Amino acid sequence: MLLTSDDVNEVADAERILKGYCARWRIEEFHRTWKSGHCNVEDSQLHKMEHVTRWATLLAAVATRVEQLKHLSRTTPDAPASSIMSELEIEALKAAKMRQKKRTEVIPERMPTVAEAVRWIADLGGYTGKSSGGPPGSITIGRGLEWLAAWTSGYASGAADRKK
Repeated sequence: MLLTSDDVNEVADAERILKGYCARWRIEEFHRTWKSGHCNVEDSQLHKMEHVTRWATLLAAVATRVEQLKHLSRTTPDAPASSIMSELEIEALKAAKMRQKKRTEVIPERMPTVAEAVRWIADLGGYTGKSSGGPPGSITIGRGLEWLAAWTSGYASGAADRKK
């Protein structure tokens, strides 16, 4: 049973309220990632309101990307990684995974799925899958994205040098 102050006169009204309530959990996860999870926006030591606002906005974008990757890896795991990542990011991720892979692990030549790509990103961030046995969370995905950004930057520089 959900309590609401909205009028519920037909099924469509109830469905709208239920959808809003379901979205609440995704919003809560975003705030956790932004405020105290990977981004730690509350730990900022900036003093000017303008600087805090800019920093918080930037970190909100990071938290959104982390949560997007986490959500899509769980809801559409078989979609191609190209649906959420650039070609350069995918190339860099494959190279990073090749460098970090286990001896028995085989990295496919094909386009990785969203679930594979997010798992590889989380692996870069220190995910082992052993402690909880569950899927990667916001913190390891966020740390992995930091590593992926460095790899992607290196790939972009290499591509620019090859064009010269």
